[in-house]
Amino acid sequence: MLKTLTLSAVLALTAGFALAQENKMTDPIYELAIQEVKPGMESQWAQRRAAFLGLLGQRDGNEADWTFQSFFTLPEPGPNPVYVGITRWSHMADFAAASEALMPTAEAQAFFETVNMQAFVQMSPADGQPFVLEDHINTPGQVIEAAVRRAQPGQEEAYTPARDAFFARVAEQPGYIFHREFITADGWQAVLIGWDDQPSFMAALQALSQMAEMGAFFELADVMAYQAALVE
Repeated sequence: MLKTLTLSAVLALTAGFALAQENKMTDPIYELAIQEVKPGMESQWAQRRAAFLGLLGQRDGNEADWTFQSFFTLPEPGPNPVYVGITRWSHMADFAAASEALMPTAEAQAFFETVNMQAFVQMSPADGQPFVLEDHINTPGQVIEAAVRRAQPGQEEAYTPARDAFFARVAEQPGYIFHREFITADGWQAVLIGWDDQPSFMAALQALSQMAEMGAFFELADVMAYQAALVE
């Protein structure tokens, strides 16, 4: 099930999110925003995003920002451009303070008017261990996959072993760099996966799609958003 978040939904998620956390987060945290540009607004998106990121970059605790353009999704791409935005914050409190300060600004309002959010989550590594994205993804031409998903209702017990079996096969594929599981503040799970290049990713996808482990896992997953994006 793919979902789209409107501006009002994003504002609701960021307002008072700390009170609604289902999972205990560990610092630093990552903010993942999978953003679909509204029809005909790509130039406005670029301009307004630059203005918003200018404010974002001045906030305490903003360690790094990335934006990757998607080239692939499931079941099939839509007609509009999609970008995967990732921000690392030193502390969850820094994200909270930035959200409270920036969401009411004209720059934030203008930027969010150009996108439909497929996903907007705050996440930290599921194992509680440090993770530095740029240690893995740092070269043009690499591919990063981002997905937000969780078990379908009633499938929680079967979901984790099916996920682990699938990712064991993912890690066997040529061109694989890494994958890392995350928990989100609102009770979902996320994953980032890295590949050497687009041909490696596409070859792995073709191979994996013929394996029983992929079908078994996706039958159990409720997917909020999934995109594969290119590092430029």
